[in-house]
Amino acid sequence: MSGLEHELASGHVGAVIVPPPNPAPFMPSTDSPEIFVIGGANMDLSGQASAAFQMQESNLGQVAAHPGGVGRNIAEALARLGRKVGLLSVLGHDGFAADILRQTRDAGVDMSACLLLSDQTTCTYLSLLDHLGEMIGAINDMAAMDALDSEQLGLRFSHLDRADAWVIDANLSTDALAYLLAHAGGRPIFAEPVSAIKAQRLAPYLDRFYLMKPNLAEARVLAALPETADVETVIKRLHDKGLPRLVLSQGREGLIASEAGSAPYHLPAPKVSVASVTGAGDTLMAGLVDGLLAGLPLPEALNWARAAASLSLQSARAVCPNLSTSRVRQQLEAQRMELPS
Repeated sequence: MSGLEHELASGHVGAVIVPPPNPAPFMPSTDSPEIFVIGGANMDLSGQASAAFQMQESNLGQVAAHPGGVGRNIAEALARLGRKVGLLSVLGHDGFAADILRQTRDAGVDMSACLLLSDQTTCTYLSLLDHLGEMIGAINDMAAMDALDSEQLGLRFSHLDRADAWVIDANLSTDALAYLLAHAGGRPIFAEPVSAIKAQRLAPYLDRFYLMKPNLAEARVLAALPETADVETVIKRLHDKGLPRLVLSQGREGLIASEAGSAPYHLPAPKVSVASVTGAGDTLMAGLVDGLLAGLPLPEALNWARAAASLSLQSARAVCPNLSTSRVRQQLEAQRMELPS
């Protein structure tokens, strides 16, 4: 039993910096840049209908519980891609926390900076999927994340300051975001808006981010444009507000990568059998971070990230357990014929 799991089992968990976990079986490459992800970790509870979903009826299907959360998913995917990565998130005092700690650590993520709370339950995300794996709706309970304020970040800054790059998600409070952006130095920061509602928290800092990956609804909020604004107008406005590069996710309509001063680059959605859409966008972000930190131009990094996300689409888990650089290369090669020349 690790130190973290022992604390949970004994009931002596508090808001402390926990000792490093035991070494995980998966050992990331020691020469890769160190990345710290600061964001949400939760238990994903999902229910998928076996046939066409009937509203206001009890539907036959499958129910599953797996570790999730945007920040946690990105961290796991980066670790599985061989990156040395740490996660700073908030966990409560319950069985969900123990599962998240164990499984995320075993994937290769350093969890030693996590904030453990004795008086809170772990964040939870409940999603409902149709028989094709598309989301019908979801509820997220992320209240515990508010405990990760500027004071707690300050106590953990030694963890964060050793990283070459940060990835943040908009599950963070406005106080936490303000602290991080004030202390980021010159390191690149990748930002995940999470939802149209939470994306507003990132709007004041567009010129501080290296890359952001919104969907169209989130991008319109960030650009302060109406729901009728077209894609080209939204992208131009975001660049005008200082965002240097972005990847716009449009679901079945594919992906657009745009860098200020360059023509947008379009990719179609992956043509794969979808098991679940949950977490695919998080793996996409991890692939972008991995590719860009490796020095790939944005279009090439998007191709790499798209191949990684394809593997997660084919998995019932938020992050494909078999995700690896070799699997991504195989997937990328299989998709070559459908990529633009």
